[in-house]
Amino acid sequence: MLISPLLAHVLGQASRRGLILRVPSGESLLDTVEARLLAEYPDAVRSTRRRTLETGDAELTVALHPAARDLVITASDAGRVSVAAETEQVGPGYHRFVARLLERMGTDTAITWSRADIDRGDPADETDGTTFASRAIVERSYLAWLGRSLVAARAGRSAGRPGVQIGIPGTTRFAFDGAIATALGPRDDAWLEAALADTRVAIDVTPWWADATDGACLLNRALALMWLEVRWRAPALRAEGQLLDEVHRLLSKAFPLEPALPYPWQAWAELIELRGFDDPMARQAIARAAQAPEAAPVGYRRGPVTITHEGWALEIPGSFAERRTSEEWWGGGQGRNITLAAVRTGTAIGAMSAEAFVRQFAGDLGPGSIDHRAGGVMGRAKLSTDTSSGVEVGVLEGYSAVVGSGAAIKVVFDDPADWQWALDTWKALAPG
Repeated sequence: MLISPLLAHVLGQASRRGLILRVPSGESLLDTVEARLLAEYPDAVRSTRRRTLETGDAELTVALHPAARDLVITASDAGRVSVAAETEQVGPGYHRFVARLLERMGTDTAITWSRADIDRGDPADETDGTTFASRAIVERSYLAWLGRSLVAARAGRSAGRPGVQIGIPGTTRFAFDGAIATALGPRDDAWLEAALADTRVAIDVTPWWADATDGACLLNRALALMWLEVRWRAPALRAEGQLLDEVHRLLSKAFPLEPALPYPWQAWAELIELRGFDDPMARQAIARAAQAPEAAPVGYRRGPVTITHEGWALEIPGSFAERRTSEEWWGGGQGRNITLAAVRTGTAIGAMSAEAFVRQFAGDLGPGSIDHRAGGVMGRAKLSTDTSSGVEVGVLEGYSAVVGSGAAIKVVFDDPADWQWALDTWKALAPG
């Protein structure tokens, strides 16, 4: 099952079942898996997504922790099942939770796990495919990974480079002060030196250390959401409201288990006000926040963040709501929104030049278009207005390119005075 103690890749075969014994289809198998995960792990499964791959196999993506990349399960109509999960960033407790989840999945859905890949012609492996590493092995492996990451961060700081992100999944880059940014907040150079000298300090940034789902695990899960995902404003989308509900629920469950832990009382009270919670725990959190010493604000998204999409990077306000598909990224808030798409470009003789991309896609913007060149990026854009919705808004339609890659951006703004912001946003688009 384990490529390393911090990376799980499991292959399995579903057994025949039903009144007429037959192997379930990939879609049917994942229907069962998804239903059981949602029923048996309601506090752990944050969301699920389904799609059909080009091969015809069914895929189920499961979000289990805000500091972890998603668990990915694929199933074919022949009953072949593959599960992949990266667990190194979250900690030993999370790794062993995933292993137990896979063992339960195999038992409940009659999947026999194996290290061998029959489709590749691997020899049969009779070893129990769901055996996972002991706590001691996983712990040593995690601490080795964390130690290497911290050593690399110190070397970078010594060379004068800015702080780095450690253990933060996804493609968003956060602005922060300090040596490292972690899912549980930034740490300064003094902390980094202390952590390299003392393992007990280093594990302070581990979201899920113990095998149990204890108070510290629940608190850290909430902190990861507060640092990485919460936009510190009133929720504008249903999902944003659900996120605040999740944070409040986690903190409310953690406190009775371990009331002496360092809870972020002031940030919790702020979240309560944004969502309008009114229950005994909310009232207690507000009272404790009023008595607690002033603390640094929690949340990277209080400042700007840099998103990346298909090889292009753009700095946006951290408060922006976001949606992402394989084709486009969208972000917006407070009368401003941005849509970004990008594609690799090429011709029969090689990569397309930036000039050729701009001529092809931006050639019809007209005489009022604006050209831009900086740092190897070439672009062209046009400012206009749009009244199709019944309300006049400003629109910037722009294109940017480098050799082998091009991007299209649309910036819409309600306030006419935001035209300079729209231009600056387009000009800031760059490979990254």
